[in-house]
Amino acid sequence: MKKYLIIGGSGFIGKNILQILPKNIEIIIVTSKKNVIVDLLKDKKFKKVSIKNYNFIDSKNKAIIEKQNVILNCCGGYPRNKDKNQLNYLNNYLPKKLFNLSKNKDITYFLNMNTILINRESVYVKYKHKFSDFLKTQNCKTKVIDLHISHVYGDIRNDKELIYKIIKTILNKTKNLKLTKGDQKRDFLHIKDFINIIKKILKLNFKRNYNKVYVCNYNSYSIKELVFLIKKITSSNINIKLGYYNYKIGEDFNVKYFKKPSYDIYSKSKVDLIKGLRLLFNQMKIKQC
Repeated sequence: MKKYLIIGGSGFIGKNILQILPKNIEIIIVTSKKNVIVDLLKDKKFKKVSIKNYNFIDSKNKAIIEKQNVILNCCGGYPRNKDKNQLNYLNNYLPKKLFNLSKNKDITYFLNMNTILINRESVYVKYKHKFSDFLKTQNCKTKVIDLHISHVYGDIRNDKELIYKIIKTILNKTKNLKLTKGDQKRDFLHIKDFINIIKKILKLNFKRNYNKVYVCNYNSYSIKELVFLIKKITSSNINIKLGYYNYKIGEDFNVKYFKKPSYDIYSKSKVDLIKGLRLLFNQMKIKQC
Protein backbone atom coordinates (compact mmCIF):
# COMPACT_ATOMS: atom_id res chain seq x y z
CA MET A 1 0.00 0.00 0.00
CA LYS A 2 1.40 3.38 -1.00
CA LYS A 3 2.19 5.97 1.62
CA TYR A 4 1.36 9.63 0.95
CA LEU A 5 2.18 12.78 2.88
CA ILE A 6 0.53 16.10 2.09
CA ILE A 7 1.43 19.35 3.76
CA GLY A 8 -0.92 22.31 3.51
CA GLY A 9 -4.00 20.19 2.89
CA SER A 10 -6.40 22.81 4.27
CA GLY A 11 -5.56 25.47 1.66
CA PHE A 12 -7.34 25.97 -1.66
CA ILE A 13 -4.92 23.87 -3.74
CA GLY A 14 -4.43 21.29 -0.99
CA LYS A 15 -8.15 20.72 -0.44
CA ASN A 16 -8.74 20.02 -4.12
CA ILE A 17 -5.77 17.68 -4.41
CA LEU A 18 -6.79 15.84 -1.25
CA GLN A 19 -10.16 15.08 -2.82
CA ILE A 20 -8.65 13.36 -5.88
CA LEU A 21 -6.05 11.16 -4.19
CA PRO A 22 -6.71 7.39 -4.40
CA LYS A 23 -8.57 5.84 -1.47
CA ASN A 24 -6.39 2.77 -1.01
CA ILE A 25 -3.46 4.65 0.54
CA GLU A 26 -2.04 5.50 3.93
CA ILE A 27 -1.83 9.26 4.27
CA ILE A 28 -0.29 11.73 6.68
CA ILE A 29 -1.87 15.19 6.47
CA VAL A 30 0.24 18.00 7.91
CA THR A 31 -1.87 21.09 8.53
CA SER A 32 -2.43 24.05 10.83
CA LYS A 33 -6.22 23.63 10.51
CA LYS A 34 -7.21 20.19 11.74
CA ASN A 35 -10.94 21.01 11.86
CA VAL A 36 -10.97 21.86 8.15
CA ILE A 37 -9.33 18.54 7.31
CA VAL A 38 -11.74 16.55 9.50
CA ASP A 39 -14.67 18.08 7.58
CA LEU A 40 -13.03 17.32 4.22
CA LEU A 41 -12.47 13.68 5.14
CA LYS A 42 -16.12 12.96 5.92
CA ASP A 43 -16.70 11.76 2.35
CA LYS A 44 -13.19 10.47 1.72
CA LYS A 45 -12.32 7.03 3.11
CA PHE A 46 -8.56 6.50 3.03
CA LYS A 47 -7.18 3.21 4.38
CA LYS A 48 -5.32 5.01 7.13
CA VAL A 49 -5.16 8.70 8.05
CA SER A 50 -2.94 10.61 10.46
CA ILE A 51 -3.40 14.34 10.96
CA LYS A 52 -0.35 16.21 12.25
CA ASN A 53 0.57 19.85 12.89
CA TYR A 54 3.63 21.57 11.40
CA ASN A 55 5.80 20.43 14.33
CA PHE A 56 5.69 16.95 12.78
CA ILE A 57 8.24 18.14 10.19
CA ASP A 58 11.17 17.46 12.49
CA SER A 59 14.27 15.26 12.54
CA LYS A 60 12.70 13.03 15.21
CA ASN A 61 10.18 11.92 12.56
CA LYS A 62 12.71 11.42 9.75
CA ALA A 63 12.27 7.62 9.76
CA ILE A 64 8.53 8.06 9.10
CA ILE A 65 8.90 10.84 6.53
CA GLU A 66 11.52 9.06 4.42
CA LYS A 67 9.28 5.99 4.09
CA GLN A 68 6.61 7.96 2.20
CA ASN A 69 6.14 7.13 -1.48
CA VAL A 70 4.60 10.43 -2.52
CA ILE A 71 4.98 13.82 -0.85
CA LEU A 72 2.82 16.75 -1.93
CA ASN A 73 3.90 20.21 -0.87
CA CYS A 74 0.78 22.38 -0.94
CA CYS A 75 2.09 24.55 1.87
CA GLY A 76 2.01 28.26 1.19
CA GLY A 77 1.27 31.65 2.59
CA TYR A 78 0.01 34.76 0.86
CA PRO A 79 0.86 38.33 1.91
CA ARG A 80 -2.55 38.86 3.51
CA ASN A 81 -1.91 39.34 7.24
CA LYS A 82 1.53 37.70 7.05
CA ASP A 83 4.93 39.32 7.45
CA LYS A 84 8.11 38.52 5.52
CA ASN A 85 9.30 35.94 8.07
CA GLN A 86 6.00 34.04 7.93
CA LEU A 87 6.08 34.03 4.11
CA ASN A 88 9.61 32.67 4.13
CA TYR A 89 8.67 29.99 6.67
CA LEU A 90 5.61 28.71 4.78
CA ASN A 91 6.84 29.05 1.19
CA ASN A 92 10.50 28.15 1.56
CA TYR A 93 11.88 27.11 4.96
CA LEU A 94 9.30 24.46 5.94
CA PRO A 95 9.09 22.79 2.49
CA LYS A 96 12.90 22.71 2.32
CA LYS A 97 13.04 21.09 5.75
CA LEU A 98 10.48 18.51 4.63
CA PHE A 99 12.41 17.70 1.46
CA ASN A 100 15.68 17.25 3.35
CA LEU A 101 13.99 14.87 5.79
CA SER A 102 12.37 12.89 2.97
CA LYS A 103 15.44 12.20 0.83
CA ASN A 104 15.57 8.44 0.50
CA LYS A 105 15.64 5.91 -2.33
CA ASP A 106 12.12 4.75 -1.41
CA ILE A 107 10.58 8.15 -2.17
CA THR A 108 8.79 8.04 -5.51
CA TYR A 109 7.78 11.65 -6.04
CA PHE A 110 7.98 15.04 -4.38
CA LEU A 111 5.31 17.27 -5.94
CA ASN A 112 5.81 20.97 -5.30
CA MET A 113 3.09 23.57 -5.88
CA ASN A 114 4.74 26.72 -7.22
CA THR A 115 3.36 29.75 -9.06
CA ILE A 116 3.58 30.70 -12.73
CA LEU A 117 4.28 34.29 -11.62
CA ILE A 118 7.95 35.27 -11.90
CA ASN A 119 8.43 38.80 -10.53
CA ARG A 120 10.50 38.28 -7.39
CA GLU A 121 9.81 41.79 -6.15
CA SER A 122 6.72 40.11 -4.74
CA VAL A 123 7.79 38.49 -1.46
CA TYR A 124 5.38 35.61 -2.07
CA VAL A 125 6.85 34.88 -5.53
CA LYS A 126 10.40 35.37 -4.23
CA TYR A 127 10.14 32.61 -1.63
CA LYS A 128 8.14 30.25 -3.84
CA HIS A 129 10.90 30.38 -6.46
CA LYS A 130 13.66 30.30 -3.88
CA PHE A 131 12.43 26.84 -2.91
CA SER A 132 12.26 25.80 -6.58
CA ASP A 133 15.85 27.02 -7.03
CA PHE A 134 16.81 24.73 -4.15
CA LEU A 135 14.98 21.74 -5.69
CA LYS A 136 16.87 22.15 -8.98
CA THR A 137 20.19 21.66 -7.20
CA GLN A 138 19.30 18.42 -5.43
CA ASN A 139 21.11 15.33 -6.66
CA CYS A 140 19.20 12.45 -5.13
CA LYS A 141 16.90 9.64 -6.25
CA THR A 142 13.75 11.52 -5.34
CA LYS A 143 11.83 12.59 -8.44
CA VAL A 144 10.84 16.24 -8.12
CA ILE A 145 7.79 17.46 -10.05
CA ASP A 146 7.82 21.23 -9.74
CA LEU A 147 4.36 22.47 -10.75
CA HIS A 148 4.17 26.11 -11.83
CA ILE A 149 0.48 26.80 -11.46
CA SER A 150 -1.46 29.61 -13.13
CA HIS A 151 -4.49 31.46 -11.69
CA VAL A 152 -7.00 28.76 -10.75
CA TYR A 153 -10.64 29.87 -10.50
CA GLY A 154 -14.13 28.39 -10.57
CA ASP A 155 -14.26 26.77 -7.13
CA ILE A 156 -17.26 28.28 -5.40
CA ARG A 157 -15.68 27.56 -2.01
CA ASN A 158 -12.80 29.94 -2.72
CA ASP A 159 -14.32 33.31 -1.89
CA LYS A 160 -10.90 35.03 -1.73
CA GLU A 161 -10.18 34.43 -5.42
CA LEU A 162 -10.20 37.45 -7.79
CA ILE A 163 -12.92 36.33 -10.23
CA TYR A 164 -15.17 35.21 -7.37
CA LYS A 165 -14.81 38.62 -5.71
CA ILE A 166 -15.59 40.50 -8.94
CA ILE A 167 -18.74 38.45 -9.58
CA LYS A 168 -19.75 38.84 -5.93
CA THR A 169 -19.43 42.62 -6.27
CA ILE A 170 -21.73 42.50 -9.30
CA LEU A 171 -24.29 40.23 -7.60
CA ASN A 172 -24.35 42.61 -4.63
CA LYS A 173 -25.38 45.35 -7.11
CA THR A 174 -22.47 47.57 -6.11
CA LYS A 175 -22.37 50.68 -8.30
CA ASN A 176 -18.61 50.89 -8.83
CA LEU A 177 -15.82 48.36 -9.27
CA LYS A 178 -12.51 50.00 -8.38
CA LEU A 179 -9.37 48.51 -9.88
CA THR A 180 -5.84 49.26 -11.06
CA LYS A 181 -5.38 50.07 -14.75
CA GLY A 182 -5.67 46.32 -15.30
CA ASP A 183 -2.73 45.78 -17.66
CA GLN A 184 -1.49 42.73 -15.70
CA LYS A 185 -1.82 39.56 -17.76
CA ARG A 186 -2.81 36.26 -16.20
CA ASP A 187 -3.41 32.70 -17.37
CA PHE A 188 -6.81 31.62 -16.00
CA LEU A 189 -7.33 27.89 -15.40
CA HIS A 190 -10.72 26.52 -14.40
CA ILE A 191 -10.76 24.23 -11.37
CA LYS A 192 -12.08 21.31 -13.47
CA ASP A 193 -9.09 21.53 -15.80
CA PHE A 194 -6.72 21.94 -12.87
CA ILE A 195 -8.03 18.73 -11.29
CA ASN A 196 -7.80 16.80 -14.58
CA ILE A 197 -4.19 17.91 -15.11
CA ILE A 198 -3.17 16.94 -11.56
CA LYS A 199 -4.83 13.52 -11.97
CA LYS A 200 -2.75 12.91 -15.09
CA ILE A 201 0.48 14.11 -13.46
CA LEU A 202 -0.04 11.70 -10.55
CA LYS A 203 -0.16 8.81 -13.02
CA LEU A 204 2.91 9.76 -15.07
CA ASN A 205 6.27 8.04 -14.78
CA PHE A 206 8.87 10.81 -14.66
CA LYS A 207 12.43 9.89 -15.64
CA ARG A 208 14.45 12.97 -14.66
CA ASN A 209 15.30 13.98 -11.10
CA TYR A 210 13.90 17.47 -11.60
CA ASN A 211 10.82 18.07 -13.75
CA LYS A 212 9.30 21.51 -14.32
CA VAL A 213 5.67 21.34 -15.41
CA TYR A 214 3.38 24.26 -16.18
CA VAL A 215 -0.20 23.77 -15.02
CA CYS A 216 -1.95 26.36 -17.18
CA ASN A 217 -3.98 27.07 -20.31
CA TYR A 218 -1.11 28.53 -22.38
CA ASN A 219 -3.39 31.50 -23.01
CA SER A 220 -3.48 34.82 -21.17
CA TYR A 221 -5.83 37.77 -20.66
CA SER A 222 -5.27 41.13 -19.05
CA ILE A 223 -7.23 41.93 -15.89
CA LYS A 224 -8.91 44.71 -17.88
CA GLU A 225 -10.06 42.24 -20.56
CA LEU A 226 -11.25 39.86 -17.84
CA VAL A 227 -13.34 42.47 -16.05
CA PHE A 228 -15.15 43.66 -19.17
CA LEU A 229 -15.77 40.04 -20.16
CA ILE A 230 -17.36 39.37 -16.76
CA LYS A 231 -19.45 42.53 -17.12
CA LYS A 232 -20.73 41.34 -20.51
CA ILE A 233 -21.46 37.78 -19.38
CA THR A 234 -23.33 38.95 -16.28
CA SER A 235 -25.23 41.69 -18.21
CA SER A 236 -24.14 44.10 -15.49
CA ASN A 237 -24.27 47.89 -15.63
CA ILE A 238 -21.56 48.26 -12.98
CA ASN A 239 -19.22 51.23 -13.44
CA ILE A 240 -15.64 49.97 -13.85
CA LYS A 241 -13.13 52.47 -12.50
CA LEU A 242 -9.76 51.51 -13.96
CA GLY A 243 -6.72 53.22 -12.46
CA TYR A 244 -8.37 53.86 -9.10
CA TYR A 245 -5.63 51.89 -7.30
CA ASN A 246 -1.89 51.85 -7.91
CA TYR A 247 -0.20 48.63 -8.90
CA LYS A 248 1.25 46.55 -6.07
CA ILE A 249 4.98 46.01 -5.76
CA GLY A 250 5.94 42.89 -7.66
CA GLU A 251 3.10 42.83 -10.20
CA ASP A 252 3.58 40.56 -13.23
CA PHE A 253 2.47 42.23 -16.46
CA ASN A 254 3.22 39.36 -18.84
CA VAL A 255 3.01 35.59 -18.65
CA LYS A 256 6.18 33.79 -19.75
CA TYR A 257 5.55 30.19 -20.63
CA PHE A 258 7.85 27.21 -20.45
CA LYS A 259 7.49 24.96 -23.52
CA LYS A 260 4.69 22.41 -23.44
CA PRO A 261 5.85 18.98 -22.23
CA SER A 262 6.22 16.13 -24.72
CA TYR A 263 3.69 14.06 -22.77
CA ASP A 264 0.10 15.24 -23.18
CA ILE A 265 -1.56 16.37 -19.99
CA TYR A 266 -3.81 18.87 -21.78
CA SER A 267 -5.75 16.50 -24.06
CA LYS A 268 -9.09 16.56 -22.23
CA SER A 269 -11.59 19.18 -23.33
CA LYS A 270 -10.81 22.47 -21.67
CA VAL A 271 -13.17 24.84 -19.94
CA ASP A 272 -12.41 28.05 -21.81
CA LEU A 273 -12.62 31.34 -19.95
CA ILE A 274 -16.07 32.34 -21.22
CA LYS A 275 -17.57 28.96 -20.31
CA GLY A 276 -15.78 28.99 -16.94
CA LEU A 277 -17.04 32.45 -16.06
CA ARG A 278 -20.61 31.47 -16.93
CA LEU A 279 -20.36 28.31 -14.83
CA LEU A 280 -19.14 30.22 -11.78
CA PHE A 281 -21.65 33.04 -12.24
CA ASN A 282 -24.56 30.57 -12.40
CA GLN A 283 -23.30 28.68 -9.34
CA MET A 284 -22.99 31.91 -7.38
CA LYS A 285 -26.48 33.05 -8.38
CA ILE A 286 -27.94 29.78 -7.13
CA LYS A 287 -25.94 30.02 -3.92
CA GLN A 288 -27.21 33.57 -3.32
CA CYS A 289 -30.86 32.54 -3.73
